[in-house]
Amino acid sequence: MKQFCIIALLMIFSIKISAQTASGIKIERDIKTPLLHKFDPMTVPDVWINIASDETEEMPLPSGIDEKLRKEVDAARMQKLKNNITNRKIINASPTPQSDFNPSLIKGTDVNPGSGTPNDNHIAVANDGKFIGVMNTVIRIFNDTGKPIKTWSLENFIIPNKKINPFTPLTRTFDPRVVYDPYEDRFIVVYMHGDYDKTSFIVVGFSSPGDPLKPWNVYKIPGNPLLDSAWSDYPIVAHNKEDLFFTLNILGNGTTWEEGFREAIIWQLRKEDGYKGDTMHQNFFHNIKYENKPVRSICAIQNGPMPNGTDNYFVSVRPIDKQNDSVFLHRITNTQKSGIAKIEMTLLKAPEIYGFPSSALQPDTGMRFKLRTNDCRVLCGIRSGNQIQFMQNSMNFKTLQAHLMHSTIYNANSATPIIQSKLYTDDTLDFGYPALAYASMNENDPSVIITSVYSSLHHFPGVGMLYRNRYGEYSNYIKLKKGSSVINYTYIKKDEQRWGDYEGIQAKYNEPGVFYCVGSYGRQNDMYAYISRIKINDKFTKQPIESVRVFPIPSNDGILNIEVSAFQNAIYHGEIYNVSAQSISRSANHNKIDFAVEAGTHLYQLHTHNLAPGIYQIHILNNSNEIILTKKIQIQ
Repeated sequence: MKQFCIIALLMIFSIKISAQTASGIKIERDIKTPLLHKFDPMTVPDVWINIASDETEEMPLPSGIDEKLRKEVDAARMQKLKNNITNRKIINASPTPQSDFNPSLIKGTDVNPGSGTPNDNHIAVANDGKFIGVMNTVIRIFNDTGKPIKTWSLENFIIPNKKINPFTPLTRTFDPRVVYDPYEDRFIVVYMHGDYDKTSFIVVGFSSPGDPLKPWNVYKIPGNPLLDSAWSDYPIVAHNKEDLFFTLNILGNGTTWEEGFREAIIWQLRKEDGYKGDTMHQNFFHNIKYENKPVRSICAIQNGPMPNGTDNYFVSVRPIDKQNDSVFLHRITNTQKSGIAKIEMTLLKAPEIYGFPSSALQPDTGMRFKLRTNDCRVLCGIRSGNQIQFMQNSMNFKTLQAHLMHSTIYNANSATPIIQSKLYTDDTLDFGYPALAYASMNENDPSVIITSVYSSLHHFPGVGMLYRNRYGEYSNYIKLKKGSSVINYTYIKKDEQRWGDYEGIQAKYNEPGVFYCVGSYGRQNDMYAYISRIKINDKFTKQPIESVRVFPIPSNDGILNIEVSAFQNAIYHGEIYNVSAQSISRSANHNKIDFAVEAGTHLYQLHTHNLAPGIYQIHILNNSNEIILTKKIQIQ
């Protein structure tokens, strides 16, 4: 009933303004790219630490940055702080009370900074516990204990036989992303090269099944696909069962970030080709416009909880506007292999206004050190069925702090989608660069786990997380790693420090409730990364059955009643054991309990005529054969 009421309210207060098929979009179908080479990680030297120095190069800013607007909103915030000096509380000055659904940190791993700034963190974890962390120009492979077992430069992927040719000299690699395919037990890495039309391309690498230390199939996707004076920037990656998608911004050579924006594009790659090492088949979507203006900074939405589906959604907003409520919902309707994939676009009106965020503050009496939040583009999104959740940096217009907008689109595949938005705020902390994942493997459960970075005048930059349950209630903000210094790269202006352009989080698909995330924190005036293994403590996720009542006890009429109260729809199994811990159910299949439970309270009857009088136990198991409840019964 609680969930029904929430959805009903959303339908009343959320607004949609128009929907249309994106007829002006151009689709280049079945572009073919040959396999570049097979990269063997074991043939390159380990690069364990790359210490940043004054000569270290700054990574390209995400396209679309509006410097004039950034200075304007920062100046307004500084004026507000000077005119409103208050001693706001410091988070965690006293122990934070733990609610029933606060997530918890199981284990953390410090990661040394790579060359260049910001970190551009991303992460993916395999079912066997190995995980990959990418940062700037470096890729690291960790075993299931968190120990790094191989680290190398991203340049190694694109140097066949350790030679540069047929490439132009490598100028810079940046913006790495990594995803894991649980169906094929493979990793996929995507990253950028070059910030000029003649050096721009995208590297896509597909690992061998089961072991990222074995050879990868590597492809080079053009960064200047329209063959003009432009280059590609800032990939956001998603995948479903058949295809890999990544979105990019196309920028003109040698122009400012705002003036240089040309358009946002989408690539659709056939994963099967990458796994086999065959010629890669791709679709390329461009000329994505609304009212003849190009749509900026499109975010690829990850299907979940598992990467299923044959279509894929994308979301974008007006990222460099001071205030706006427009949300664009895009959908690619079919697989690359189908040959009939097309794209649709719907314009929605969000019920809460988002806007260009102010810079985040750091502990500094002169308020000189500021951290870029870039703009309010959509940074991450996930989809389950017809529901999409996405997040973006945004201005808090009441306090002028940098906070997080969390939005949900309902009925995404209908003619009338509904959108609801909520600004996640704090009275002290600034937030930036959220990433999110579904917290449950149940497709009907919209609870999510969120990670972000934080900072304030009272807190050095750190990384934290929070949980939002299926009723829209947020947990406390849990600090995973507290910073110990400001971030201050001497080759960047004090009020333009880079904080990170994105962070990463992924569920461990075969271990419900466990997630791996990565974020940045301040240390020695530098920006280090912290990888966390975290656990959901929501009883809904940990314990899908709230209670089981068995009666009558003792049972003397040949029937045992089992009353089950469940939080969610699921299939469960039950087994009966005798006092010697032997399963009676295995030798008598009619005593084995297999039942589909719907959310709510239900009564089941078990016939016990074939059981001898005595004491028994009923074990209730989930689909992973884990015992979630045990009840003692007596048969007379």
